Amino acid sequence: MGGNTDTTVGRLRSGVSWSRLRRYCYDGITYLVYALAIGFFLFPVLWVLSLSLRTEGAVYTSLELIPAEPSLDSYREVLDSGILRWLWNTLFVTVLTVAGIIVVTTPAAYAFSRFEFRGRRSLLLAVLGFQMISPIVIVLPLYDIMRTLGLTESHAGLVLLYIGLQIPFSLWLLKGYFDTIPTELDKAARIDGCNRLQTLRYVLLRPVMPGIAVVAIFNFVLTWSEFVMAYTMLSPGGEDLYTLSMGIYVFDNQLATQWTNVAAAAVVGIVPIIAFFVALQRYFVRGLTEGAVKG
Repeated sequence: MGGNTDTTVGRLRSGVSWSRLRRYCYDGITYLVYALAIGFFLFPVLWVLSLSLRTEGAVYTSLELIPAEPSLDSYREVLDSGILRWLWNTLFVTVLTVAGIIVVTTPAAYAFSRFEFRGRRSLLLAVLGFQMISPIVIVLPLYDIMRTLGLTESHAGLVLLYIGLQIPFSLWLLKGYFDTIPTELDKAARIDGCNRLQTLRYVLLRPVMPGIAVVAIFNFVLTWSEFVMAYTMLSPGGEDLYTLSMGIYVFDNQLATQWTNVAAAAVVGIVPIIAFFVALQRYFVRGLTEGAVKG
């Protein structure tokens, strides 16, 4: 009887040991995958930073991640070239674009989420269909329209284009987040005497803030780094109108590409994006997960 008991206990301990071993292996593989993913996305940023700290000659002669003789000459040349003006132009265009998109899509997403009207589904599909059209395909027709309206070579015209092009995705994303908010909040607000606008402003705006933060981050990054539309609309107006992505292109001339200056300008341009993301990152994951599935 005692021998059978000892055998049973030994089997149980063996099973527990194998279970722990499998769990440790799964955890180790998971952490390894995370480390590889972080390295995959982080290495290009570190390499650009490394290039920005080298001399022009060391770009082609050294493959070290940490330069043997770091230099800040590229940053001095970039600052002297007018990058602060390009940064201001980019910030101006980006902030107005993000603000305009939020002002338009918030009430629109609320209406599509809460109201039932004829053609609602068809209109949503039409908005989604517009999102599938690449801006590169329609850049020339858009340029003709903006030129007719006298809005080329101006930041205002570029902001209007960005708002129009980026509304469809933002609308769908924000509508998905409104769908997660219980309709009982609307009913309670209506009982208290609120109209639709007051319900949105005083009751639903606070719980929908994570979704608005996701929309803001997405459009901030997209607008900050956009090149094709900005180059098409602003390039005839001279360097004073340039955004940062256009300014970086200045360092690629017919004779040679100034890689250290390009890298330095890229590093300077990355800093505001990182700061904006860090400021709103606590909303980011929550907003994406809650806006993706209807509660």
